[in-house]
Amino acid sequence: MPDFHILQPPGFDLVPTWQWLMATWFGTGLVVPFRAGLAVFALLPLLLLSIKLPRLAVPMLAIVIFALGVYVSSAIDLATGVKDDRRIVIDEVAAFLLGASLIRQAGWKMLVPFAALFLFLDRVKPWPMAYVEQVPSGWGVMLDDLVPALLVGLLFAVVQHVWNRQSR
Repeated sequence: MPDFHILQPPGFDLVPTWQWLMATWFGTGLVVPFRAGLAVFALLPLLLLSIKLPRLAVPMLAIVIFALGVYVSSAIDLATGVKDDRRIVIDEVAAFLLGASLIRQAGWKMLVPFAALFLFLDRVKPWPMAYVEQVPSGWGVMLDDLVPALLVGLLFAVVQHVWNRQSR
């Protein structure tokens, strides 16, 4: 059984509390060992409800979260000296939302496998994700998750398109 506990971030007192709340996505990044998975799977109900919203609502939200993520990740990186602290999960949140926006009309049948594959690639970091991770400050933190999310999102969008054409 995994060791389940909550970690207080190092340097918690070095940056404003709201930055830690955003960076850890309201504390989900502090829950070991779930962190990124918990943050991503907590978004699934939101994405299912968002199907009724205008098509650009989710990508626009993801872009705002991405920009905020660059800012708070840079601030925390500078304050703590820890590059891409694993407790920072706003990068997975923004990337997942943006990638999932490519397939959100498919509903939960595609979102759950999308989340699983995205989290797997985020964890193993194959090329080009490992290369992008070297970008300095919050940009590297955010971009190394955006690449797998967009690749998986595009792959699933193509599969969905082919599936829909064949079932006509």
